[in-house]
Amino acid sequence: MGDDNEASYLFDKKIDCYVCERTFITKQVRTGKARYIGTDDILKPLYSGIDCTKYDVIMCPHCGYAATQRTYGHMTAKQRNDIKEYIGSKFYVTWKEGETYSYDVAIRRCKMALLTEMIMCGKPGESAYICLRLAWLYEGRIERMRQLGIPEDKIAVQQKCLDEYIADAYMGFKEALATQYPPICGMDEMTINYLLASLAYKCGDESECRRFGAAILTSRIASSKIKDKARTLMDLVKKD
Repeated sequence: MGDDNEASYLFDKKIDCYVCERTFITKQVRTGKARYIGTDDILKPLYSGIDCTKYDVIMCPHCGYAATQRTYGHMTAKQRNDIKEYIGSKFYVTWKEGETYSYDVAIRRCKMALLTEMIMCGKPGESAYICLRLAWLYEGRIERMRQLGIPEDKIAVQQKCLDEYIADAYMGFKEALATQYPPICGMDEMTINYLLASLAYKCGDESECRRFGAAILTSRIASSKIKDKARTLMDLVKKD
């Protein structure tokens, strides 16, 4: 995903940090510029010409506070102070950001968002969602490495990271579904069930994959689109 014109999809947005109150610039995708194609098997949103998942995390380069656009600035006074103490007092940027974000930069920014979420001790679904985003980024990085002809032994290292974040997302969303009422991270119950079925399949947990898949296929409220994705997944399970 992405091409030489990636910068043309972006604009610089000025942000006032909710933690340290300093101003910084973050890169965001122009609304309507990238054409939405659909989602992959673990619900990564796909666009023509750019991997938009590289630009969803907002991170203050001064104090290190980072979060997805959906949750940025949502915190209590205690959480704000904890971020200042445990991140802000020690943070400094160790990478360069150019006209676009490389996968390396995007992954580092997303890991800062995961660290922020862990310090804030938020709902399990939020940490799971950031782990899912990291899996999306590693998918993109692997695809790009293959386009560049990088040897498979080096790609295997990235695949290991991808598998680890898929496993973390799977466990986190299972916990979230057991302790939170949907919507979870903006996803309704059927979307979460599909995501858990797909993550379970990738983790080799066939029984849970079938259980979550069946919940969708027998549901009266699941959309035809999510049922189609569930059928495709169940067909893969049957073949295996």
